[in-house]
Amino acid sequence: MDDAYATAIRNCDPDGPLMLYVSKMIPASDKGRFFAFGRVFAGRVSIGLKVRIMGPNLSWERENLYVKSVQRTVIWMGKRQETVEDVPCGNTVALVGLDQYITKNATLTNEKEVDAHPIRAMKFSVSPVVRVAVQCKVASDLPKLVEGLKRLAKSDPMVVCSIEESGEHIIAGAGELHLEICLKDLQDDFMGGAEIINQIQLCPFVRLFLRGPLALL
Repeated sequence: MDDAYATAIRNCDPDGPLMLYVSKMIPASDKGRFFAFGRVFAGRVSIGLKVRIMGPNLSWERENLYVKSVQRTVIWMGKRQETVEDVPCGNTVALVGLDQYITKNATLTNEKEVDAHPIRAMKFSVSPVVRVAVQCKVASDLPKLVEGLKRLAKSDPMVVCSIEESGEHIIAGAGELHLEICLKDLQDDFMGGAEIINQIQLCPFVRLFLRGPLALL
């Protein structure tokens, strides 16, 4: 933790190399688009800047690695949004134009900072263990469901969407209330009101056998 990037983060250096962690993708008013929301830990980000996008599963064979330009830098003030020319370290920012290359979270740095390492992804105190199977009420809405699940998974860091071998579409969340909110967002926001049917909620259980003194605890 003594390289130029760690030092710039530790000193909150606005003149150092850009180190920005995108922690959440927020749906925009434009259908299908997202703001990449995060905090600038070092350097500054500006409109038109070419950034190096490093995903959480970055491999040095250039998988999950992109170089793209920031179209807009936006700050939130309550419910209002305001476009600004640049944002220095110590602030949160929403970036436009990068949503196609970020799934849930990512680390951004300057285009030429090839030695920078991605910031470790956040760990949550809960896991998505409660699952529910969803399907369309009208079969012709299946493409909307597939696209809606992709957008739901992108917008919520805790949600995991998957397809079972049986072909069922599964949504996994942290609890019943979390799943209820996810299902409402899926139907109203990401599927344009198309009706869905959700089946019984599933919670996996594992039986554990212990031998020795620990079995008595």
